[in-house]
Amino acid sequence: MKMLSARQIRYAIAALKFLINLAALGATFATILGFFGNHAWFLEIFNHPRTYGNPAWFLELLDHPRPQYCLILAIALMIGGIFRQKWCFFWCLPLSVNLILIVPLFLPPSSPFNPLNNFPQILLTIIHSNLDVHNQQYAATIQYLESQNADIILLQEVTPAWLNYLQSHLKKYRIETALPRENTHGVAMLIPNQLSKSLTILQSQIIHLPSGSPRPMIELIIREQNREVAILSISTTRSTHPGTSEFQQAEFKAVADWSLSQQQAQKRSVIIIGDFNSTPWSNRFRQFLRDGNLNNSQRGFGLQPTWPTGFPFPLMIPIDHCLHSESIQTFYRTPGPDIGSDHLPLLVKFQL
Repeated sequence: MKMLSARQIRYAIAALKFLINLAALGATFATILGFFGNHAWFLEIFNHPRTYGNPAWFLELLDHPRPQYCLILAIALMIGGIFRQKWCFFWCLPLSVNLILIVPLFLPPSSPFNPLNNFPQILLTIIHSNLDVHNQQYAATIQYLESQNADIILLQEVTPAWLNYLQSHLKKYRIETALPRENTHGVAMLIPNQLSKSLTILQSQIIHLPSGSPRPMIELIIREQNREVAILSISTTRSTHPGTSEFQQAEFKAVADWSLSQQQAQKRSVIIIGDFNSTPWSNRFRQFLRDGNLNNSQRGFGLQPTWPTGFPFPLMIPIDHCLHSESIQTFYRTPGPDIGSDHLPLLVKFQL
């Protein structure tokens, strides 16, 4: 085997440093541009009456891979430090900007509850799972669901084939509400055959938010002892062009209005869980939290990425979420195993 000469090694190292710094420069620009994807005044600059929607819609997508920007910038900073490139400390600036958005997910929110000193007496366990219409690993899904002691299971992308398999193979759970579809819009809700005595299901129905949306959502009203909780299972549109990006904004607004109505008019606690097709640090998602008066259950539990399952962990992002009103605390939260879908399931335990 022919050995590389010292000159060839120097060229290879120089090329590697150049590519890493080029990637870091791209991550820096993406870090900045991602902030402008949801600002109307900036988007209006690019708007044109002959275009369908706004051609700058893709800037909102740059808001999502911030952990990957951190990884690229950290590698560039480390390589620059090894080779004593003083200017490499410039990468600390975009790295810090991204970390400011991501680090709060590792910090638990302030709460009047202290589960270490006062173990919660009322727990509610919910599982959300996007089954994936192309997933045929039925047995893996059944095995995971049967291994959990959930009070409510909310499923998405439920096809007629999936529903038939669930009905014939589930032993611990039964189907309470379902609307299977051949496309990605099918939904279903499962509850245990032996429902908790303290839990009462007051209402379970299919709704559409906004009203003209083709995507069905499951709205569930429960009573846990003397307290009513409104639960919504959602799957928002994925931004793939200007039209879908705008419609996702309309969905977020409609769901935020639903949340406020349940909390203020109906005096209920609220839980919203599902596939949001958005990350927790994006401008759009953070605005949605404010508009809906909601807390993110992910606070204190870290990144917990759920999509896409075919990628290595450092390249995955969290787009499956669970949000709740101030009156509820997340006691435990974890993604489930790979069940053949492009999403990992999400299990959340609440203290009511």
